[in-house]
Amino acid sequence: MAPPREELHPLFFLLSMSSGTTSGNILQLNARLNDPYRARRELLSGSKFFSGLPPALLNELVEASRLLELPANHTLYEASDPIREAHLLFNGSVKRSTTIPGGATKVIELVQSEQLLSLGELFGATHYASTCCCITQTLLVAIDIRKLREATEKHLELGMRIIAALARRQCAIEFDVTSHHYGLTGAQRLLDYLLESAGEKANLAGETTVVLKASKKVIAARIGMTPESFSRNLRELSDNGVLVVDGRKVHIQNAALLDTVGGDNRQRLNFCRKRKGNALDAETPLSAGALVNVCGRLRVLSQRMAIAWCMIVSAIAPHKALVKLNQQEKEFERNLARLEKLELAAEFAEKLVLIKALWPRYQYLMHGDQLSVQKIEDVFELSEKLLQATDALTGHAADLGELPAAHYVNMAGRNRMLSQRIGKFFLFREWPSLDEKIAALMPPSCLEFESNLQALGKTANIPPEVAAQLRVVASQWQKFIHTLCPDLSHAARTQHARLVMAEGERLLRGVDTTVKLFERLTK
Repeated sequence: MAPPREELHPLFFLLSMSSGTTSGNILQLNARLNDPYRARRELLSGSKFFSGLPPALLNELVEASRLLELPANHTLYEASDPIREAHLLFNGSVKRSTTIPGGATKVIELVQSEQLLSLGELFGATHYASTCCCITQTLLVAIDIRKLREATEKHLELGMRIIAALARRQCAIEFDVTSHHYGLTGAQRLLDYLLESAGEKANLAGETTVVLKASKKVIAARIGMTPESFSRNLRELSDNGVLVVDGRKVHIQNAALLDTVGGDNRQRLNFCRKRKGNALDAETPLSAGALVNVCGRLRVLSQRMAIAWCMIVSAIAPHKALVKLNQQEKEFERNLARLEKLELAAEFAEKLVLIKALWPRYQYLMHGDQLSVQKIEDVFELSEKLLQATDALTGHAADLGELPAAHYVNMAGRNRMLSQRIGKFFLFREWPSLDEKIAALMPPSCLEFESNLQALGKTANIPPEVAAQLRVVASQWQKFIHTLCPDLSHAARTQHARLVMAEGERLLRGVDTTVKLFERLTK
């Protein structure tokens, strides 16, 4: 048996690092190691409320504080509890709620970033009026409220920081109240909540990602809607290209937040209330660009379903891929049914009939149990045939519009499809029987993507957000292409495939937003 390992003093590592280490550095490190308040000191000194305070004042607050690491569902404090400490959240998420007449619980705030909890109550009351519960595992620093109030009175800058935080909260409450009483739709309120959760101001293009740490039910209660309405409004925002939902992650598409129109007008996208009592329940007619986009969705879905199927049979995140495959099938059928309802020319209907003839066979192949080389080749070939059929339909839809802008929607949509087709090539090339064919198809697809991107960038009079989005896509495209080339950092096949698929999804979100922006220009 090996002898027990002796613990080495941390100074040993410092002394062994460099012969030039000074005694001053050693003493500084020793002081840090012997500081019983080290964790609290580092958290508070790095926080937006207490950074830059005089050392003596910071020391008083540190010594009057304690570190709390709490599990999910832990109640931090309840309504009517005396206020003895201020809680500064550093990690995790909490829910503040109150009981309204009738006994119902009203969620008044969800917090998942650094914040002093119940700030108004801390400085305006002696007892809590709200209850605070941890949604996830949470890290906080609790500071003696008397010391915090004294420090606020002594130090002007700290007082101003507290006032600024109170003012931001007051503005948010006023905006929230007006949104309920002056007709903002549920979709608008949900979008405002997501943007508020994102914190910093969104860029002109690209995306802002928000992680929904609370449950759908809790967030819906905070915004003042049912969970069903929450799901419906989330779907509306997604259908309008404003965001992409991926599990608990919501990717807000910054350029799509603006109501992209011709001219110099730039305003936030507005969601109008639907008129009630419409007996006919007629669907809004599709614009020329919207028709191209709907047809183009069939085109890109033909490739995305092949990717999902190949990930399942290749055991690359198979469970998630199966969920996506089922979702994509439903979306394909939903768009197909929508197009069938349109009264369009006979040639358009004929192209739709061809897609309907290919679709059952494609579905059957993807859900069969037995796997063989022949089946892999059949799925690949049928994905290419379905691509040709849907591409012909989309091209015809662009011609029907008789607008140059409709062809730009088709061109952007081609790039949306190509981003996925190239990903499909990457996955299917693992089978030797397809390697030669894919080697011939891959370069033209990459060249077309770049050619289309350049052509879209030369479009006359495009709004600034569209131009900015094209630059974002160009950057994402370069990352995607670089990821396709294997190197030592992702030598394992599965690891490499996951990385390529992740970059492909990011590129898809960017290109999909571009399609939506060009679609809006056709209205």
